[in-house]
Amino acid sequence: MSLHRLALRLAAVEALCPAAYEATGPYPTLAGSLVYDSRQVPIDQLAPDKPRPVLLVYTEEDKGTPWGSGRHRPDEVLVTLVVEALIAARGTVLIDLPDGSTDTVGVADVGPTDPEHEALLDVLEAQVRYILDARQPAPSAALYRRIAREVRSVESVPLRDAEKTTRLAFRTISFSVQVKTTEWPAPGQPAGLPEPLRTVAEALPEGSYGRRICDRVAGLVPTPPGLVPLEAVDIFAGIGRMPTAEDYDLRAVPGAT
Repeated sequence: MSLHRLALRLAAVEALCPAAYEATGPYPTLAGSLVYDSRQVPIDQLAPDKPRPVLLVYTEEDKGTPWGSGRHRPDEVLVTLVVEALIAARGTVLIDLPDGSTDTVGVADVGPTDPEHEALLDVLEAQVRYILDARQPAPSAALYRRIAREVRSVESVPLRDAEKTTRLAFRTISFSVQVKTTEWPAPGQPAGLPEPLRTVAEALPEGSYGRRICDRVAGLVPTPPGLVPLEAVDIFAGIGRMPTAEDYDLRAVPGAT
């Protein structure tokens, strides 16, 4: 399980739309409460002919390099955090049904960009970059800064239509973020969420979307294995020959005096 990705994603969503202000604001970006974790735009949140800024948050690539002669797992990894910024309204599309009839269903309609939409996207992207820059003191990003140790690079790419001829009101912003890798509780410790997800869960308000996700995951994580009792420690040394099982220089037995 790469639960550090979940920790980063939930912390980013919290930074872009704090759970405590989700219903009433104030909001740190033009998207307001329309900030979503790993999902398409909910159609019921949009209105026809009234485009609104929306943010969608994902995590994608996860890279870490083992270290040392023993190839130990990396302590830190680079995770690609993706924020899709778009201007969308509620639209409709005609679909063919299996019986040969047709039906109209609602969709999130992202139209061609124009000077006004492009300016809105520029402001929205600037807000996202500021909030998710671990060096900046954005008030809503205190939890995010505890998870994101460093942002190595940022890339912003516009979206075009299927024919690649029309630029849409949609941008994909990718952050390469250094985070601590998932650290499970040590053997013999009580069962619980690993770090850094535990830090995120403890910081999110009870009943919030992110906290509910953490609570659900907590019921799925394995219990740490118990400690194996130590019976003895044998230390052998041989001079000019290999030691045998009958040789010992020091024998440590728990409880012995």
